[in-house]
Amino acid sequence: MVGSSVTRFIVLVGPAGSGKSTLTGELADHIRGFGASVATLNYDPAASSLPYSPDIDVRDYVTVEEFMDKGLGPNGALIAAVDSSFSYVSRLRDAIDDINPDYVIVDTPGQMELFAYRVGGPVVVRAIVGEDPAATVFLMDAVFFEEPMGMVSVLTLASSVAIRLQLPQVNIVSKADLLRGEVLEDVIPRLGEEGFLEGLVDSMGHVDEFVRELARSIAGALHSSGFIGEVLPVSIHDPDSLALLYAKLQQILAAGDDYRFYDYSPAGGGT
Repeated sequence: MVGSSVTRFIVLVGPAGSGKSTLTGELADHIRGFGASVATLNYDPAASSLPYSPDIDVRDYVTVEEFMDKGLGPNGALIAAVDSSFSYVSRLRDAIDDINPDYVIVDTPGQMELFAYRVGGPVVVRAIVGEDPAATVFLMDAVFFEEPMGMVSVLTLASSVAIRLQLPQVNIVSKADLLRGEVLEDVIPRLGEEGFLEGLVDSMGHVDEFVRELARSIAGALHSSGFIGEVLPVSIHDPDSLALLYAKLQQILAAGDDYRFYDYSPAGGGT
C-alpha cells in the first residue's frame, strides 16, 4: 500500500438503517479504484456483522457485549462502550498511522443519537482525526424524501450533527435508486433554492396548521443559515454517484478551512 504524508478522514454518520456500513465498503473500493490507499475504521462497538472487512476495528478493544454482561441494557451498554473506547483512541490512531493511508473512512455507530449527541462521540472523533483534514458525510435515507415533512425532519437532524461534530459536512440521500424520477430530477437539485422547501411544506394542506407552520419556519431557517446547500443523491449501484461524492470529498478535504458545507449553485455545482 502506498503511504501518504497527509491522511484525510471521511466520517460517515446517519440514523440506523441509512446504509453507513454498506457505503463504507463501497466507497472505499471506489476510491481505491482511482489509485488512492484507503483504510476502513469500524467505530461501532455494537456491530454484529459488517459487509466489509475493517482494517481497524474498535471491537478489538471494546464491545457492547462486555457491558451487557455486566447488566446494562443495549442502549446503556453502547453508551458505556463508546465512552470507554476513548481509552483506546491512541491505539486506534497508532494503527492508522502504521497503515499511513491517503484516506480513512470511519463507520460510526448505528445508534447515531447515542454517539453524536453525547459528549463522548464528538470527543472521540476529534481525538482520532487530530489535526488532519476531515469531513462528515451525513446519510439521509431515501424514504425521508418521499414527502416534504420527511425532508425537513431529516435535514434538521443533519444540521444538528453538523453543530455537534463541527466538521465540513456533505449531506447525501442514500439508497437514491429507490426514489421516483421526479424527486431525483425536480426536487433534490432544487432544495438549496430560496423558498423551495418552504413551498413544498405549504403544499401539504392536509397537515395540521401548527405543524405545517413549524416545519415551514424550520425550512426557512435551514435555508437562511445556508445549511441546505447541495444535497447529493447516492446509490451504491450507481458508480457515477459514488464518483460525484468522492469528487466533492476531494474538493472539501483539499480546500480545508476555505470550504463551506453550505455552498450551493442552482446548476448543481458546489464550491
